[in-house]
Amino acid sequence: MSPLALKTCATSPPQYQWIFKGACQTFTLAPSGGKFSLGEYQSITVTGLIGKNTLKSDAKIALADALDKNGDVEKYNGKAFTAYKAAGTTYVYATAVNQSNQTIRPITVEGKPVLRYVITNAKGFGTANACSAAVLTFPKGKSPTWTSLPATGTIKGKVATISQYTAPKTFELPPKIPLYFAVNCYKQ
Repeated sequence: MSPLALKTCATSPPQYQWIFKGACQTFTLAPSGGKFSLGEYQSITVTGLIGKNTLKSDAKIALADALDKNGDVEKYNGKAFTAYKAAGTTYVYATAVNQSNQTIRPITVEGKPVLRYVITNAKGFGTANACSAAVLTFPKGKSPTWTSLPATGTIKGKVATISQYTAPKTFELPPKIPLYFAVNCYKQ
């Protein structure tokens, strides 16, 4: 781990439910959007942006990542984190927690992403040449379920970039409720 990886926020708050013990950053998201950058954790670095949104004023967002290996995701109410099973390999999980009292929804702007994730893996992605993302949803009365996001990305060398230009109508970041993401990469 690099010195940047030592910046973690594996406490509640700013995280709730499953606690991710990887790299962490709290950043300010403006109504026009904002950029984030997580330090290296287990050879993986995540940077990106969140685009225009429904905020009325700036909000603090806490981001953390984990690999779901070697105990880097704590159990929540005695339950293990729900692993994402998809084509290829799931390289990273992330959680975003809105620290404000405002619900955040993306606003689609033609030609501009609502979300962009750039994952750098110092070890590379093997034979994978594409990646996609998913979000963990909590249907009433059912177990948590992973739902694919309308975004795919490409790999160039050791860098995978996923840009999402639209979001499902129900996609939002409510106050103090974590949103969990997974990124998997595969060979097309």
